[in-house]
Amino acid sequence: MISFKEQINDIMKYGSPVYVYDRNTLKDRCEKMAKFRKDIEEKLKNVKVTMHYSPKANSNPAILKEVKNAGLCVDCMSPLELSLNKKSGFNNEDIIYVCNNIDKEEMKMVHDEGILICLDSISQVETWGQLFPDTDIMIRLNPGIEGVGHSEDVITAGKTTKFGITEANLDELFKIAEKYNLSIIGTHQHLGSLFLNNKIDDFVLGVKTGLDIIRKRFKGVSIVDLGGGFGVPYEPEENDLDLDLLAQKLEPVLTDFAEKYPTLKEFKFEPGRFIPCESGYLIGRVNAVKHENNIWWIGTDLGMNQLVRPSMYESYHEVTILSEEGEKEIVANICGDVCEGGDIIAKNRRVILPEVGDIVIVHNAGAYGYSMASNYTGRQRPAELMIDKDEIKLIRKRETLEYLEDNIIWE
Repeated sequence: MISFKEQINDIMKYGSPVYVYDRNTLKDRCEKMAKFRKDIEEKLKNVKVTMHYSPKANSNPAILKEVKNAGLCVDCMSPLELSLNKKSGFNNEDIIYVCNNIDKEEMKMVHDEGILICLDSISQVETWGQLFPDTDIMIRLNPGIEGVGHSEDVITAGKTTKFGITEANLDELFKIAEKYNLSIIGTHQHLGSLFLNNKIDDFVLGVKTGLDIIRKRFKGVSIVDLGGGFGVPYEPEENDLDLDLLAQKLEPVLTDFAEKYPTLKEFKFEPGRFIPCESGYLIGRVNAVKHENNIWWIGTDLGMNQLVRPSMYESYHEVTILSEEGEKEIVANICGDVCEGGDIIAKNRRVILPEVGDIVIVHNAGAYGYSMASNYTGRQRPAELMIDKDEIKLIRKRETLEYLEDNIIWE
């Protein structure tokens, strides 16, 4: 549902395309995650539950501040994300550094900042140990079970993923940790990105599998991070993730582990997409309409450089075209302005035949939208706006050509 149609003219003054976030939806999703955390924590005895939002979904400080206002925490995986987290008000104890294949310089930055790090491989553990012996770390497990996700490219567990340390290699991990007197105080796992109700049982099975490995192979772990992947409905026939059902199915698994693993102090989860996704829209204009080879093509300024998910993952996004004059209904492909055959936002969509200049709105663009945008073909990344009822607030300026040229060294 679009709550700001009457504000479209004012929105488009910030340029086309433009990202827009609805603050009420954003706050609602933050509150849902806070309730989910509380519901689980109330069932556990003397075990804390913490939700760490993953800013890779969207790291705009306006969104991070809503996360903080809801009492949630954050993770990060780059120096910029860490800096934005801190400038948005998060303290060291609110942040974990969940990284993948980072260099020594970045490790030193995390250590000097006093942030708890989660390392992804035995090689990375050894590098850390050489630099910072006698320290606490978390490590990422690959529980070996098939991951969950909307695309093979976002599944982060199982036999073909690049992530984590498998049970078969734990003896080697423990040798390296002992060599440098590293204390493995926490474990982390993440099955994949975007599961809905039909995959709740798979997620819970993945959690149980990881917990069984910890109980069998690890001693003294106090933190268990179970990752995220909490999905949202992109397609019209999909339903909202039932967080009550998810909590209900997780509770006995988590309770059983907590009762049998005495050093446990905290469970963590890492929701990313769930928080900003449905609050966000990418808005642009129709630049061309043509009918060739019995196919209608609607050309827009919403290229794969502004929203890459449909091209990268063949992801579905609902698209609305605001056409005041049109009446003829057509089936069309909606594409962007990049000279790539794969630059298509939506295929075979039934829409009213638009006119050049009509407004195009792409739904569910609040997660992995702006954060994955690029300057491919020299296009500027758009402005970002926060809509709070009648107020339109600019939260990131549209890039200028001068900005893009600034780091070029001209001879």
